[in-house]
Amino acid sequence: MTSVPAVTFRLHLPHQVLPGFLLPDGWAVAIDDLEYGLTSAAPSLPDLIRGYGGGRLEWPEHDPTYQGGLHT
Repeated sequence: MTSVPAVTFRLHLPHQVLPGFLLPDGWAVAIDDLEYGLTSAAPSLPDLIRGYGGGRLEWPEHDPTYQGGLHT
C-alpha cells in the first residue's frame, strides 16, 4: 500500500468545522463524521465548498503552531 500526499484543510461552516484534505489530482474530501468515517467529496475544492453552501478555508499545515492531524 502506498500513501498519497494530500494537503489538509479545515472547512469553517456557520455551525461547525470540518477537517478535510485535497488530493494531488484536485479532488477535495471533507470528513463529516470522524467516528463513522462519513465523508463528502467533489472533483475540486470550489465544488466541495459550493456543496456546503459556502464556507471559509483554513490551511493548518501553513500555520507554524499547527500540531498535525485532522482534529477539529
